[in-house]
Amino acid sequence: MEKKKIVTILLGSPRKDGNTETLAEALARGAEENGCEVRRVRLQGKKLNGCLDCRHCWATGTPCVQKDDMGEIHEAIAAADVVVLASPLYFYSWSAQIKPVWDRLLPFFAENSKIDVRGKKAVLISAAGDTEAECFDGLKESFKLACGYTKWEIAGEIYALGMYPKDAVANEGQKYIEEAYELGKRL
Repeated sequence: MEKKKIVTILLGSPRKDGNTETLAEALARGAEENGCEVRRVRLQGKKLNGCLDCRHCWATGTPCVQKDDMGEIHEAIAAADVVVLASPLYFYSWSAQIKPVWDRLLPFFAENSKIDVRGKKAVLISAAGDTEAECFDGLKESFKLACGYTKWEIAGEIYALGMYPKDAVANEGQKYIEEAYELGKRL
């Protein structure tokens, strides 16, 4: 029997059930219908420190010497075949909830890494109240460069424009919901 593909969704919004999460749930439905196991990790409320750049990765037998909730995130990423980064656009970049996750991937690329995460697939889902497509340029470039560094294959990107207030995707973003669902079915 073939192993189910694991899709881990990192929910990077400070708001539960907002626009970005609505899109992530549509992607999850499509992925589940395609036979994937979907795991959701809500980052809001977790203690996620910034990287100290101490270069003591794996010194204590775990990816990072810091004692916070990042260990759970490291495990979720290590287990995933597809990592979905669901972040609303905040000041033309990542939300504060998801940015430390990127910064704390360093242990996976340390010389003494015990876990290889190269070759995973990555998806970016983002919603913004802005109406100009250029508002996503910084986030897109960051995602592309980070995936290049991590050797993650970009499996898809969804950028939902003009989605404000919190329930805009649910009320008027059907085209984005369908796009997310279809992307999930292809994972």
